[in-house]
Amino acid sequence: MKKIRMFLVVLIVIVFALPSALFGASEKPLKIGLLASQTGPFTFQGMAIINGFTLAMEEVSYRVAGRTIEVITEDEVISPAIALTKTQKLIEKDEIDILVGPVNSASSLGMRDYVVSHKVPWIVPLAMPENLTLPPMASKYTFRVQVIPSQANGPFGQWLYEKRGFRKMAAFGMDFPAGRDSVEAFKKGFEKAGGQVVQEIYTPLRNPDFGPFLSQMKRDIDAVYAWYAGADAIKFDSQYVDYGLKQKFPLTGFIGITEEVIMASVKDFIEGHTTVTPYTPTLDNPLNRQFVAAYRAKYNEDPALPSANGYVSAKVILAAVTEMQGDLTDKDKFLSAISRTSIDSPRGPIKFDERGQVIATIFICVAEKKDGKMQNMVVDTIKGIKQQLQ
Repeated sequence: MKKIRMFLVVLIVIVFALPSALFGASEKPLKIGLLASQTGPFTFQGMAIINGFTLAMEEVSYRVAGRTIEVITEDEVISPAIALTKTQKLIEKDEIDILVGPVNSASSLGMRDYVVSHKVPWIVPLAMPENLTLPPMASKYTFRVQVIPSQANGPFGQWLYEKRGFRKMAAFGMDFPAGRDSVEAFKKGFEKAGGQVVQEIYTPLRNPDFGPFLSQMKRDIDAVYAWYAGADAIKFDSQYVDYGLKQKFPLTGFIGITEEVIMASVKDFIEGHTTVTPYTPTLDNPLNRQFVAAYRAKYNEDPALPSANGYVSAKVILAAVTEMQGDLTDKDKFLSAISRTSIDSPRGPIKFDERGQVIATIFICVAEKKDGKMQNMVVDTIKGIKQQLQ
């Protein structure tokens, strides 16, 4: 009897211990750090990323591969120093498994060494500096779903030369990495096609008055290219009209100058502007129609590029964690799973190149009033654009 009782005790211990051993790892929450601007001039973009990411997580009820998902959100503001401090908090105190963010290009460059040294898988939803996914900064830990300036603005420059017949242009940009990289990429593409960018004007972030800069603009040009986002885009768009330039010199640029997140503020100012973008809510495909309907139902507004990128970032994570069956203990295998990610999305197919940069499909759009509101309507599509080694 004593041996039987001992056997039963051991059996009970095993029975109760086994579920913990088998499922303990999978029941540990998957922690994702989401770093995005919630204050400052990029609040529009930051909140749109958070909204898109949240929508994707709600679709799976914050669970994947048997694990609960915990999203810890931090405000990067517009400061690289603050972004780095918040990143350190997410990694060291919150012990996140995956980092998503930031919005600001300068912040991404300031964070890069710290994130990579701590070997944290990193999904970049919006920051655009060219060198983040090029040697020597490219890293197996870094994946970016946003197109970089050369992928969008270079082909856009060629398109404007060939399809619009522009030959001489001036260029404006925010004086920080994404603005300068974008103007440089546009100039390279436009001049490769045969055109000439006769003037480059860079303005400080949070610039309150574009009048002095617009007054400097040369007038012997066919059109203007501009890279602005958020509050600065609103001011630039409105003052471009105030100075009587819109009817004389067509305004073109990256999507920031006509983006859905600022449309309520710019309205008719942007009608007729031509932009390039990897996403617009007017894209006609089944996944985008579903995404737009769900986004409108939840937030009572149209999604924009940052919304779609937040949503896509979440979908990439969910696909890779599912492939790993929720077990991320082998980080190299998890990184390989992310790198192999191939999913359809509201933007179209999402795949990464060998350096973690998304392979882009871009859309040329014209801002037009349709169904009683301003919309970015697609007029042309360019597919399969990979980043080029500089």
